[in-house]
Amino acid sequence: MTNPTPERVALANARKALKLVAANLPHLAGLCQAVRVRVTKKYPVAAVGASGLMLVNPKVFTETPIPDLVFVVAHELLHLALDTFGRSGHAHPYLVNVAHDYIINDVLSVELNRPVPLGGLVWEGARRESLEALVVKIAQNSAGNPSGCWSIERKKPAGRMKPGKSAISEQLEKLGLIPPGGGEADGEGDEPDDYPRGDALTPEQEGEFEPEIGPKERLTIREKIRREAVRAVSLHELREQMAKESGGQGGQGGDGGATETFMDAIQTAYQPPWQLALQHWLDAVAPGPRSFARPSRRGADRADGVILPGRKREGWALHVVLDTSGSMLNTLPHILGLLASFCEGSGVTQVHVMQCDVGVTADDWLDPAQLQSYKITGFGGSDMRPAMGELAADPEVSAVLVLTDGYISYPQEEPPYAVLWGLVDGWDGFTPGYGTVVQVRT
Repeated sequence: MTNPTPERVALANARKALKLVAANLPHLAGLCQAVRVRVTKKYPVAAVGASGLMLVNPKVFTETPIPDLVFVVAHELLHLALDTFGRSGHAHPYLVNVAHDYIINDVLSVELNRPVPLGGLVWEGARRESLEALVVKIAQNSAGNPSGCWSIERKKPAGRMKPGKSAISEQLEKLGLIPPGGGEADGEGDEPDDYPRGDALTPEQEGEFEPEIGPKERLTIREKIRREAVRAVSLHELREQMAKESGGQGGQGGDGGATETFMDAIQTAYQPPWQLALQHWLDAVAPGPRSFARPSRRGADRADGVILPGRKREGWALHVVLDTSGSMLNTLPHILGLLASFCEGSGVTQVHVMQCDVGVTADDWLDPAQLQSYKITGFGGSDMRPAMGELAADPEVSAVLVLTDGYISYPQEEPPYAVLWGLVDGWDGFTPGYGTVVQVRT
């Protein structure tokens, strides 16, 4: 049996490190699953791009202890979570990269309870600094503007030249395609003489390693990564909040539905334009009174042949599928207040709420007043398919309101009921193939 190559060992170690990050920092579990790992000698330790491409150095990832690799991998994931790629503004992207290097290493040294490995950048207390303030300090202090996150990123000495020069090399030099005196470095392989600065990849650099992914597809992948990054930050904030409320005893768990908290609804007075559109939809789908002039669709299902009356317009149940992914944390109180207001104005006497993250985490029938303080369960994934599938199996369900930020999985086939997608402060690119989309701005 042949020994595995350093590249295969490095890839296996990187994946092992990702699993350990998910176990130790569960709010990063979604990003751990979303990133794509490639092995290359062109970067000294590791690097990451906005679309989730992570590069790892084969030598480092075969020779470095796994606990240190966990730190390195978590560092790269936090570049995604903290949006290193989108927060540069007018500042130089490299300065933002370095500032986040300091912040991330300070955060991880506390959360993982271990020193920064591989000579990584250390700025004690950086986690308490704002990114903008740290960028200014680095720009003003040339000593604080290093060549990269890890000390291994220093310029490497050029390889020893082989004696002699070929005719092809001479011609390339004359044409200016290689520098004078250029040639092959002895024993250097494809490692560069000077590593790139920083560990944040540009879209062009990502494209060099993944030429099979076009710009449009990469943009789509980047949006998915951004969704996971928002969820990671929101879930981390929730866990810290719950830990403080429980005296530091907040538990950790990466499974969907493992987290619960009570949400106090924020009452809202709805006004046009989007509120009016939502109100009109509710009025349109509100059923009429129970009457034999409109028999229930359940009648055909009864073995005794009894035909049930249809519904009256007085008092009815509103079916709601609620996205409880981590990215929805800050908007959920507004959503519950919105629901309470609409129920009062539309004659809704019961609200059937199905909460979803990676599955149905709660299935509750409530009086509208109970929305004022409602327990939310989940803050993990964002898969609406189980709930929408259950509702499709109930012939009494004629309309469903789905409240989400749009970063969800949902049935591709149109269900047998009317769907209103309430897009709460969400992704403008959410375009399902059925139903009506209303932008809900809180």
